Amino acid sequence: MNGQWLEAAGILTVITTTVYFIVLSWRKWCHPIVDSGRELYTPWRLSEGAVLYQDVDDVYGPLSQYFNAVLFKVFGPGMMVLAVANLVIFAGILGLAYLLFRRAWGAVGALGASVVFVTFFAFCPLLDINIFNYALPYSHEATHGMLVTLGLIWAVGRWVKVPGLGWGGVAGGLVGLALVLKPEFIFAAAVLVVTAVILRRRQWPQRGGMSVLVFAVAALVPTAVFTCYFMRYFPPLEALSAAGRAWWSLLIMPDILAKNYQLSFIGLDSPWANLAQHLHKTALVVTCIGVLGVLVAVGLLRSGASKLVVLSFATAAALVAGLSADWGSSGRSLLGLLLCYVTFRFWRGGQSASKAGSIREPQADWRILITAGAVAMMARMFLNGRIVQFGFFQAALAGMVATAIICSEAAEWLPGTRWRRATVAFIAAALFAPGLWWAGKRAHDYYSWQTLAVADARDRFYHFEPEIEASGQLMNDVLGVLRELPRETTLLALPEGSMVNYLARLRSPLPQFQYYSFTTEAGREKGIVDALRLRPPDRVVVISRFGLGDFGIVRYGERDGAGRQIIEWVNQNYRITHRFGGDPLATDQRGAYILSRIRD
Repeated sequence: MNGQWLEAAGILTVITTTVYFIVLSWRKWCHPIVDSGRELYTPWRLSEGAVLYQDVDDVYGPLSQYFNAVLFKVFGPGMMVLAVANLVIFAGILGLAYLLFRRAWGAVGALGASVVFVTFFAFCPLLDINIFNYALPYSHEATHGMLVTLGLIWAVGRWVKVPGLGWGGVAGGLVGLALVLKPEFIFAAAVLVVTAVILRRRQWPQRGGMSVLVFAVAALVPTAVFTCYFMRYFPPLEALSAAGRAWWSLLIMPDILAKNYQLSFIGLDSPWANLAQHLHKTALVVTCIGVLGVLVAVGLLRSGASKLVVLSFATAAALVAGLSADWGSSGRSLLGLLLCYVTFRFWRGGQSASKAGSIREPQADWRILITAGAVAMMARMFLNGRIVQFGFFQAALAGMVATAIICSEAAEWLPGTRWRRATVAFIAAALFAPGLWWAGKRAHDYYSWQTLAVADARDRFYHFEPEIEASGQLMNDVLGVLRELPRETTLLALPEGSMVNYLARLRSPLPQFQYYSFTTEAGREKGIVDALRLRPPDRVVVISRFGLGDFGIVRYGERDGAGRQIIEWVNQNYRITHRFGGDPLATDQRGAYILSRIRD
């Protein structure tokens, strides 16, 4: 009974932590310009009858955009419509994750993993731009895909234990949803299915053929449904490529992967240096855990006052380690830790198998599946592991697994006493407490500076005052002019301004959501200019987009492929009617222009 009360108290702590971060970050989940507008503009246009990949473009699969479009169709457009929907999805993610980790590592492991997930990954602004969260992420495929991935782990875990057609069909359907989301989730789904097949073949060889058939048919259904939908607008092959855009775009635009910024996401820009950093961080963490483990083992083997002294020293050492840790770069150790753990489990499994009459651990399959999913999700950052930026979903499972191992499973490796689990959990809490405090304080300090209201009603969000970062005020200034225009006015926002289009409720004449990087390089900019000649917008907004240096752009319009042809065409056909701030083309200034078309 005491254990149930303690678990209930732990669950209440997780819920309280979640509510704290949601309240702290309320309506502060997006940026006025960078990577947020597409996730609002696209479903708004789809809800009004536009067709994805024809009237509005995207680089990922169609599921998330059409799901959000349905929400806009039912409830009306509004940033908070999607935010509330994503918070409901997040509740599902957190609840499902807790159940999975509880099956694998017990209540202590599940509670520790959940607190770490909420504190570090869900809403904490680990970068100076807060678009990496579970309320209004830079890509809503992140929230949808995490729910699908956790659901798939549950389904294949049940499929391993109960090899019926039902769980095979559920697993296949979830794989099908991953195929219309994002490449990271497709790869994770493939790894999970292969892992489950290996586990299942060892335990349940019966009824394999029919179960695989049901799985395959279910996996094809989402793609088939979207293909049939797109065939109303495209030829069959184009309709299939549209339904499979999550993976097809990697085939039709291979130059994307060769770009330096994409290589840096993976860590291939400086592979040997990044590998050395990963090995160094992993070695530090493994050494720290090993030293703490030895101290705890020695303490558990002692009795009386000497036990208390050794365990107190171990707790103090854990606290010092937590205080001195660089928590922001902790992601560089996660993949190495998981690989060390997998190696350890294989070794331990071999040791157990050599013992006569050994019994397989009941939770072993769950641990294997969750760890396999965590490793797969980090594949796109295998030499640049991080909890910041894309790490909020790509490294989240890995961070939770590492936490569960330290908080719970580590006790299984120590000498047996009835106090070992409580001792390990207490010392793990001392280790993680400084990191949790650091993340909570960072979130509090960051969000407290966001006091400027941008837009209004269901689209209102908060950004920094202009003396800190001017994007919010620039957006308000621009909207003050654009909202006086008729709704049928068309608007082109450069170099990235889908948020301007959305908040002003003015459609763009072109499908692109940005006008740099892969949409303009490799000769594609000329095609955009040709399209502008055929469908010239009534107004043009040029508004500062910081961070273009990551794409090799010092000044927007400086060269072909970086907006020069577009800016030249705009200068020839439009005149500036309103100016705000500095030069919006210069990456070191903040400003905006509104231009009106020159009529003959």
